[in-house]
Amino acid sequence: MHMNFSVGTGRITDIQQAAQLARTAEESGYTRISFPDTPAFNRDVHVMMTIAALNTHRIHVGQGFTDPFTFHPFVIANATATVDELSGGRAYVGLGAGGPYGKSMKPVPIQELRDAVQFIKAYTSGEEVEWKGARLHSEWIRRPLPIYLAVEGPKACQLAGELADGIVFLGVHPEHVKWRLELIEKGAQKVGRRLSDIDICARGVVYPCKSKEEALSGISPHFAGLEYMYNAFQNPTPDMAELRKRLDQADPGLTETLIKDYDTFAARRQKGDEHQWSKVVSQRSLDFFSLAGTPNEITHRIEELGRLGVSNISTMLYTPMDKNQLMRLISDTIMPDFSN
Repeated sequence: MHMNFSVGTGRITDIQQAAQLARTAEESGYTRISFPDTPAFNRDVHVMMTIAALNTHRIHVGQGFTDPFTFHPFVIANATATVDELSGGRAYVGLGAGGPYGKSMKPVPIQELRDAVQFIKAYTSGEEVEWKGARLHSEWIRRPLPIYLAVEGPKACQLAGELADGIVFLGVHPEHVKWRLELIEKGAQKVGRRLSDIDICARGVVYPCKSKEEALSGISPHFAGLEYMYNAFQNPTPDMAELRKRLDQADPGLTETLIKDYDTFAARRQKGDEHQWSKVVSQRSLDFFSLAGTPNEITHRIEELGRLGVSNISTMLYTPMDKNQLMRLISDTIMPDFSN
């Protein structure tokens, strides 16, 4: 089975680190590297992308993720197209609805996200496009930029199925992934597309080690994902009720475990003690968001995701291990099994 691998850097300690991470990712065989747009926690996303492009030759570079609230779609398109020109056609737009993680905002409505995707597609194709009454046209951009959408809820999944070149979602539990892919395919079918036309990226921490017990103490928390699932389970809509039902049928008691772990984690966070991940979160929550354990265990789980329709494993570098070391470890122990 063939599977591509990409990487989301998370926080970087200084701007020079962007160059080294990009070089390591390229040398290790990753197809894409993304940098987060979290101004409160990180350096500027487009500066990091520029540095990555200047220090690599093959790997594709994008945001992980930006949004059409803090950046006008006009600016997103122009900045990414500039990196694309600089890199020889290796840039892509990583776009999402946004949220409170590193920014003071609520996610933009789904229609605004749709409008932004359609604007960027048309604008980077060289068309004159209207945005809220203004007619905008680039005198130099002529290559449509690939757009990767970060999705969470049902509407975003269906929108991505209609419009996105690639889709990224958090979580690697097979039943959750299957639920998402059904929604994505529903959107794709509206416009005559197939799931195989889209690069489907499952995002989580990939952490090869000696045992799951070691992983539990070695992976830093991804609080946003746990919080999203907690909120999803409180949502009474039919789609979310169906998700909860399916998860508990496939894995009895899972939803209650995720809710309990979130409650405990949130209480500790208020006390400034959220980084004691192994004391807070269960093995089941770890497995929901991460591919951790022995290389054989991880390989079997990735194979299952591939059979469902996932085409790209997007690892996040949220561990105490050195980021470059972790990328190389995954490249050495996991990626060779998926090179065919």
